[in-house]
Amino acid sequence: MARIQTRKGKKRTTFTATVRVKGFPPLARTFDTKGEAKNWAGDVEREMRMGRYQDVRPAERLTFAVVLNKYLEQVSTTKRPNSERRDRDSAKAILNGFGSEISLTDVNPRRLAAYRDARMKIVLPSTIQKEFALLSHMFNVARREWGLPVENPVPEVTRPKVRNNRTRFLTKEEAQKLLDIAQKSRNKNLYPYLLLMMHTGMRPSEAAGLMWGDVDLDARLVKLQITKTDMRYVPLTEMAENVLRSIRPMDAGKDMNVFLPPSSLQSGKVHGLPCLHFRRSFETARAKAGLEDVHLHDLRHTAASHLLMAGVDIRTLAEILGHKTMQMVHRYTHLLNAHKLKAVDLINSLGMK
Repeated sequence: MARIQTRKGKKRTTFTATVRVKGFPPLARTFDTKGEAKNWAGDVEREMRMGRYQDVRPAERLTFAVVLNKYLEQVSTTKRPNSERRDRDSAKAILNGFGSEISLTDVNPRRLAAYRDARMKIVLPSTIQKEFALLSHMFNVARREWGLPVENPVPEVTRPKVRNNRTRFLTKEEAQKLLDIAQKSRNKNLYPYLLLMMHTGMRPSEAAGLMWGDVDLDARLVKLQITKTDMRYVPLTEMAENVLRSIRPMDAGKDMNVFLPPSSLQSGKVHGLPCLHFRRSFETARAKAGLEDVHLHDLRHTAASHLLMAGVDIRTLAEILGHKTMQMVHRYTHLLNAHKLKAVDLINSLGMK
């Protein structure tokens, strides 16, 4: 039978549950509420009597920070650079919220819900989704691959709905207007940078972080490092190839960035996000072109949308964009349907007198 002991401190009251079942070592754990203590004790007793109890003390002896850092070093480093950066940013926010001394087993649904509510006041739902995705994968890896006796608490918590998915894309007229303004920008690489994204569907960070060693102008291909062992090849249009040839220095080495000057990379001005180098000049060009609600990432949507409307099939589009699942390109299918309706309207007069 479990025993619940109340301990009143100067700052807070805690409740320690002790479970004693014949054939098992005594177990004790402290909680912030009596209800949590009773629930834990009841669950442990039930598992013991049914022969399904797994000793969680090895996980209790590990701090959450130790396991999260192990994940960053062993799992995140196998992802592509942008994903690894995002994991590290998410981990920093998570550790700030939970603290570095909390036990791994103390990261429970109640604490996760409190963290979610606090983050909702300062960040977008999509940011919280990414942080929870990191946590969920970390717990799954810890249990399945590292043998830690710990359950994944993340599925027990309701995640905020993401309503900030965008499919804004530029019309041909808008794209031309933006590129015309970009050619006059003081940032001489703004025009080729924007054009490359419009013609390939590359992400802003992928285009800005491009090295000359990753560009094969003769084959009209760009090689992008997805993970340490996986590559993605992006085809170049003739126009994109010609523009890149026009800006390629005679002494361009394979480790020379296509768009960013060495001074920007060495000074730390871009803070690991190369696309920040173009943010101000892009915003200036966007405003001069009279374009509302347009972000750098929308140029990727622009490429995808115009490829679809030109007749490119969904699977080929997914390969060009580097989407892992077909679901990720379904956001564009409404454009394809509208384009088909416009096409069949061309024979609308058939049979009319």
